[in-house]
Amino acid sequence: MFTFDFLNARHGDSFLVRWGPDERVMLVDGGPSQVYETSLRDRLTQLPPDGAGAPRIDVVCLSHVDDDHAVGLLKLLGQIQHAREDQEPDPFAVRRVWFNSVEELVDREEPGLSASAQELVDHASTESSAVRASYNQGRALRDAAAKLGLAGNRPIDGPLITGEETTLDQLHVTVVAPDATALEELTDRWLKARELQDPGVITSAYSDGSIPNLSSIVLLLTHQGRTALLTGDARGDRILDGLRATGLLDDTGPLHVDLLKLPHHGSDRNVESDFFEQIHADHYVISADGVKHHHPSEDTLRMLVDSRDRDDEYTIHLTNRIGFADDTLAELHDHRSFTIHERSPEEQALVIEIGDEP
Repeated sequence: MFTFDFLNARHGDSFLVRWGPDERVMLVDGGPSQVYETSLRDRLTQLPPDGAGAPRIDVVCLSHVDDDHAVGLLKLLGQIQHAREDQEPDPFAVRRVWFNSVEELVDREEPGLSASAQELVDHASTESSAVRASYNQGRALRDAAAKLGLAGNRPIDGPLITGEETTLDQLHVTVVAPDATALEELTDRWLKARELQDPGVITSAYSDGSIPNLSSIVLLLTHQGRTALLTGDARGDRILDGLRATGLLDDTGPLHVDLLKLPHHGSDRNVESDFFEQIHADHYVISADGVKHHHPSEDTLRMLVDSRDRDDEYTIHLTNRIGFADDTLAELHDHRSFTIHERSPEEQALVIEIGDEP
């Protein structure tokens, strides 16, 4: 069984991937402020224990450094760190941490660039809350992972970029993004800021989301023939290019996956119609609450449904009940065979099970 628990992460992302007979666990993102206290921490305490009795998390993955994805993970690692400082047992047994720091990515393309632009980034941080939050969170997560002995993206041992692969206890992981073009665009932002000596270049790139979205990790997970594409906040064109680069998408027809988590909470800024025409799924998942941002976009829902034949059977899942999304889906549902599944307020998580019991 391949199981996904999408928590109520408000306007962000936080979910568990569970697989295998002894229930291995990957935690992807931790949601924004309060999500750890209201839902994530309690859900983690219910996980199977390791040998020492602490709930086991085989992988903690931060798709990208952005407030609505990172805060809960920082609190999780912080709780472990505080326990060790107090000489208490670890409250959770985290085996590895996966995340890409922006500095590491740009230095891969242009060695020494992050250090040479450090003063500009620090200045931008004083002017922009978006830069300050993302940059400080990236540093904090990197430092916390290092202090806990979890640095290095093991067993990949380097940045998670297009084409990297590994297998963890029968879960095959292929990194689809960020790809070379995204890294070049990311590096160009920093080079331009350094050339112009203008921290505003960095500020605008964080404020419009381009730096976090370009660096967003996209993973294709495969377990016992079942597949899930986890997209973070990546742009649709970069995801498609990454799928082509890894040989997962070609000209013979759309890629079919069992589960697709829509990029950027269903924003129409990240996808065009060809994204859904090139990737079909049995389960489409949208993590959003429609409150802070108007996610998912009605246009995104229309693109998704228009990409499928009228008699296609699939399910659109939403982590929260959102009035404008419900209205749009009701309109689109006329003479179509798709199903709508929404997490009820009483449920801790929206749970999707793929595959058969062993």
